[in-house]
Amino acid sequence: MIYTLLLGLWLLGSPSSPPTGKTYAVVVGIADYERLSNRTGDLRFADRDARRFAAFLRSKAGGQVAASQLRLLTNRQATQSAIRQALTLFQRATPTDRVIFYFSGHGLPDSFVPYDGSPGLTSSYLPHSAIKQAFLRSGANTKLCIADACLSGSMTRQTAVSPTRAVISGLPRSGNVAMLLASRSTESAVEAGRLEGGAFTHYLLDGLAGRADQNRDHLVTIRELHRYVSPRVRSLTSGRQAPVFFGHFSDQLVVSHP
Repeated sequence: MIYTLLLGLWLLGSPSSPPTGKTYAVVVGIADYERLSNRTGDLRFADRDARRFAAFLRSKAGGQVAASQLRLLTNRQATQSAIRQALTLFQRATPTDRVIFYFSGHGLPDSFVPYDGSPGLTSSYLPHSAIKQAFLRSGANTKLCIADACLSGSMTRQTAVSPTRAVISGLPRSGNVAMLLASRSTESAVEAGRLEGGAFTHYLLDGLAGRADQNRDHLVTIRELHRYVSPRVRSLTSGRQAPVFFGHFSDQLVVSHP
């Protein structure tokens, strides 16, 4: 079955169960950009959101990810070259493992903006294809890309990831591969002062911590997470921001066990 609205899921039908194996994660958050200021485009909470997401991964609900399996890059640490190097961590994963890429910061069509990105200079950005290539090179069976950035829905576009290989949206075809994106390809992603964070990340972390666990089985599935996050983000933003969950994975894929 294929969901074609906001969800975009290709259901594989595997049963829900707690994640097994190791988790390898690259977490990036940039609020203070090298070539921007508070008046010209710096963000307020993106670095904080990244730290909160990394803290979740270290928690029991997030899998108690070891420091050796987690790369947290914020602000000046999150240069284009540093993020690309961090993504090589995913090559350590085996089929029983999962990999997670989280990004909070500025987004553009087909790319994210690293700390040292130069306005108008495409080569200084982090293209979505770099994340998709890192996923393709990883042996992990479960791969999650989470982005709290404007226009992040553009990650769902079909791209060629090598001269000889083009797959749907540049994603691997096997295993569970999911993109949890803050907004459609034409929408901004909102930072909410009263939440002290990005609206998407705020509700995402609330859901992962257990509020999305609708059947109280102490497991949060990706379907439950979408049902928790999406209406709350849309309500907070008066319909101007609609999260997109896209890829091919079971709707019973477990994303946390609070």
